[in-house]
Amino acid sequence: MYSRREFTKAALSGVAVSLLPGLTRHADAIESTVRGVRMGLITGSLNPLPENTGRDPIDVIIEHCLALGAANIELVTVFAQGAPQIVNGGRFGQPPAQRTPEFTKSRQALREWRVALPLDRFRDVRAKFDKAGLNLFSYVQTIDDDMTDAEIDTVFRQMQALKVPMFTTNQTRVGMGLRVAPFSEKYGIKAAWHPHAQIHDPNEVATPESMEKLLGMSKSFVVNLDIGHYTAGNNDAVAFLRKHHDRITHLHIKDRRRNDGPNVQLGTGDTPIKDCAALIRDNKWPIMLILEREYRDAPGTAVEQTRWQLDYVKSLLET
Repeated sequence: MYSRREFTKAALSGVAVSLLPGLTRHADAIESTVRGVRMGLITGSLNPLPENTGRDPIDVIIEHCLALGAANIELVTVFAQGAPQIVNGGRFGQPPAQRTPEFTKSRQALREWRVALPLDRFRDVRAKFDKAGLNLFSYVQTIDDDMTDAEIDTVFRQMQALKVPMFTTNQTRVGMGLRVAPFSEKYGIKAAWHPHAQIHDPNEVATPESMEKLLGMSKSFVVNLDIGHYTAGNNDAVAFLRKHHDRITHLHIKDRRRNDGPNVQLGTGDTPIKDCAALIRDNKWPIMLILEREYRDAPGTAVEQTRWQLDYVKSLLET
C-alpha cells in the first residue's frame, strides 16, 4: 500500500494505474493491491471524524483514504443534511415492535424527506472520489422492513447517481429479499447481502442457509461476507468462502470471538482472517478484502488504528 507521500510520488512518475474504468478525465488512481488481492476500507473505519472542521466530511474521508493508501472504498453515508430524526425507533433503524404515534409521524417525515432529496449531492460525492483517484465501489444502505416501493426506488436512484455497481445491505433482513430483487435487477446494482450473528432469528441474514436462500432469489444478489460477524455466529467462514466464492464480492475484515463474542484486535480472536485471505490470494479469486475497524480500544487516532489494521492484513497476504 502507498502512503500519501508515496502515492504522490508514484502518480507523478506514472507508476500508479487507474482502477476506475469509464472516467472521462485522465487520472492516476492509487493502488492497494497486495499479492494480487485488492484491499480497501469501509469509511466507518475512520470514525470518529474530526469535528467542527468547517469542511465537507466527504473531503476529510477522502484525505484519510489517500493518507492510508486505501484504493477501494465502501461509503457509509453521503452526509446529506436535514434528515428528520426518528422518534421511538427500533433496533438498527428497523421499525419497533410497537409503533407509537411519535414514531409513525417521524418515520413519515423521513420518508418524504428521502424521496424529495435531490440527486446532485450524490453526483457530487462521486465526482470527489473520481477526482481523488479512489475506487468508490459500494455504498451501505439498509432497506428497512417498512420502506415503501417509492423509498426503495429512491435509494436505488441515489446509488445510481453514485455510480456504484453494488451496495452492502447492512441491516436488511431476509424477508425483504423478494422486494429488493426487482429494483436490483432494474437498476443493475447488485445487492451484496451482509451477515450478522443473530443465527436464531430466521429473518436475519446470519446463517449459510439464510444467505443461500437469498442467493437463490436473484442473479443480482451476491454476498458481502463479514467474516467477523459470521464467525461470532459460530459459522465457518472458510467453508462458505470455498463454496460460494463465485458469488462473494468482498469480505469485511474484523476479528470477533465465537458465541456472539466481542470485537477484538485483529489476530487475537476466532475469525480465520489469515485462512480466508490466503484462499483468495492463492486461488486468484476477484474478492476484495475491505477493512471494517470495529475494535477501537487501541492507542492512537482513528487513522493510526486503521493504518495498523490495514498493515496487519497486508502482512498476512505477504506471508
